[in-house]
Amino acid sequence: MSDDWREDGINAVPLDIHDQGREGREPGRVFGVDVADIVDAMVRPAIARALQNAVRDVANEVVEAEVAEQLDPSVLEELQLQAATAAQRSVAADLDELEKAPVDEEPELYFGSVDEFVRGYLLPNYRRRVDGQRVVWAADWWSYAEAVARLDALWRAWEHLRLDAQTGMSVWFRDHAEHHMSILLSPDGPFAAAGEGKDRENTNEKGEPLPYISPPEGLFSDVREDL
Repeated sequence: MSDDWREDGINAVPLDIHDQGREGREPGRVFGVDVADIVDAMVRPAIARALQNAVRDVANEVVEAEVAEQLDPSVLEELQLQAATAAQRSVAADLDELEKAPVDEEPELYFGSVDEFVRGYLLPNYRRRVDGQRVVWAADWWSYAEAVARLDALWRAWEHLRLDAQTGMSVWFRDHAEHHMSILLSPDGPFAAAGEGKDRENTNEKGEPLPYISPPEGLFSDVREDL
């Protein structure tokens, strides 16, 4: 059996690496690869990076020297003055815009006084049977300080909530009218001493408006005239 035949059945011929440098070898190539190309590919990027770094360093030095030369104290002072002037102009422009912007005005009151509110809204819309005993009211309501304060609060709340077209009046009746009116009509409330009054002036019949006597002239001025 030939020496070229191994026990594993593979026929192989040993490679003589010395033969690669003999006849047929190309100058500057190893195993068919151009050595110059490899070196060029490796060196050229490194040289480029080195040049870029050198140029950048020189440019930075030039810029720093130029800035230092130009920005002397007088130049810096001038720049600061210009910046301050620009800021002042900007603020002045903003203030001008604010002055030109329309100011939201308070809506005009519908009623001019608590008396007008009682006459114009409360009496026609809040009717209760008043007998002067179990349910009380005073026709001269303006003679009772607590009653005036509560009715004034009802009026102010109504003026505010009337602007809410969806639930304003519902909130007014629920949170304001029912609260204050239940106290005002109570025999233990501000009108406890009113009783039936002379000629039963503090009473009414079922479905009628609450008893009412006009206050003295000038007691409640129209606040709309003062706005």
